[in-house]
Amino acid sequence: MKISDINRSRVVSAMVRGYFHAFFSGQADAIFPQKSRLEACVYKKLLVASFDKLATNFVSVLFPILVRLNYSDIDAVTEDMRRRHFSEATPSKILLRYASKTKELYEFVTSEYQKQVYELLNGHLQSVEDFFDDCPTLLADDSIPVPLAIRSIVRVQMQAYALGITQAQTEINNLRQTTIYRLMLSGMVTLLHETPVNFSGDNLEMMFRQVSLNSDNFESLMNEMNQAYEDLV
Repeated sequence: MKISDINRSRVVSAMVRGYFHAFFSGQADAIFPQKSRLEACVYKKLLVASFDKLATNFVSVLFPILVRLNYSDIDAVTEDMRRRHFSEATPSKILLRYASKTKELYEFVTSEYQKQVYELLNGHLQSVEDFFDDCPTLLADDSIPVPLAIRSIVRVQMQAYALGITQAQTEINNLRQTTIYRLMLSGMVTLLHETPVNFSGDNLEMMFRQVSLNSDNFESLMNEMNQAYEDLV
């Protein structure tokens, strides 16, 4: 299947969900390395322990990626931020509003953020099935190229996963490949599909090709995953 563009708000909703899945997967891998599944009470405790920095961490990952998603001239953005005196002390809310570019998209991001927090308060991360059941109404007819969308979901999840491990402050600091693969498969399903994907086997390459829909998207995904991994390690 060949698609060239994806609705901007769909990309953003997948990114927000991807951030929460990746960050708390990083926390889980670092704090509970022997567990393959966490109980509801553990997710709630992880959320409480992270709550003070939750918004700050979220914006630290999403800000540069949203800027590249929403602005075409990065040099102009850099100059504009300088004029506005943006710094490390700039509140997260202001940074997120700027990166979103429009008030409508900012409110959309905020709503999706709150949705993921509520899921954690209920003791779990949002499943792919729930994502599609509760998929928000798309904003306008505003699309972005598929390669940029893939780059964005990969970068959000890789950086959020690494941040979750770092913030856990344990002796574990390695990136677990099985977790990365799970995150990327889930992220691509929410990005490119309209319903959950049923995999016919356990061949990893075939699974990635299935979620990618076509060879161009598969190549984009593999290249972005490799580059993001190299940048982190």
